[in-house]
Amino acid sequence: MQKRIFITGASRGIGAAIAAYLADRGCRVVGTTRNTSKLGSDAPKHQNITLVSMDVTDSASIERAVKQARKEMGDIDVLINNAGISHMGPFEEMPEKQGRAIFETNFFGLIELTKTVVPMMREAGGGLILNISSLGGRVGVPFQSYYVGSKFALEGWSEAARMELKTQGIDLVIVEPGDIKTDITSHHLLCESDSSNYKECYESACRSVRDNVAHAGPPEDVAKVIYKIINKKRPGVRYPAGKGAKMLSFLLTVVPDRLVEKLVMKSYKVG
Repeated sequence: MQKRIFITGASRGIGAAIAAYLADRGCRVVGTTRNTSKLGSDAPKHQNITLVSMDVTDSASIERAVKQARKEMGDIDVLINNAGISHMGPFEEMPEKQGRAIFETNFFGLIELTKTVVPMMREAGGGLILNISSLGGRVGVPFQSYYVGSKFALEGWSEAARMELKTQGIDLVIVEPGDIKTDITSHHLLCESDSSNYKECYESACRSVRDNVAHAGPPEDVAKVIYKIINKKRPGVRYPAGKGAKMLSFLLTVVPDRLVEKLVMKSYKVG
């Protein structure tokens, strides 16, 4: 049976790779982007993919996009909550408006879209929701405090919501990519720091992030994990995705917190 997929943030990066990978394997995909008139050359192009405009922080926009998705393909079998905002900057110097925008997109907007789709899945007899979190939803990352904060919140909410939906034939799964080779660093909400308290270690962390992304695996690594999940009869709670992600996920469960902190600080050349 052809799976009908609704995925947010599908115009570039991980979302575009997931949309293309699933479409190549016969899935019908409706993907969202904030503005279809500003699509770049990396936007997915496939006969099985339709891109529609949607802003997850706008209730009316969500209603229109979901309505359009149902018009294009009928019921939604799989909802992939992928849209998100990342950032770099000291928490102390991050403008409040930017910090709140990260949570509005990565957390509250995701929940509102899910609440819109769940009744449709229930009426259809079931469905699958995939929340794209991050390994940063399991461990803190310096100078990405609002981003990892939103992902920590998403992980907890997902675990609770998963149990609430389980009796209704709807599965909810968390996907945790590690570093992935995309242009995400060019889309960070950046907070420049001239403060002597942070400047040196912040600049070092930024260089480390760019280097980690440059040497990471491709976004198709995440798409492969997604494809396996949607074809499982009983998917698990969470799945790491990407180069080295499975090992890192395991280490987080066995390594003491203080050692994890030391290793993360060393990785980002902080301290």
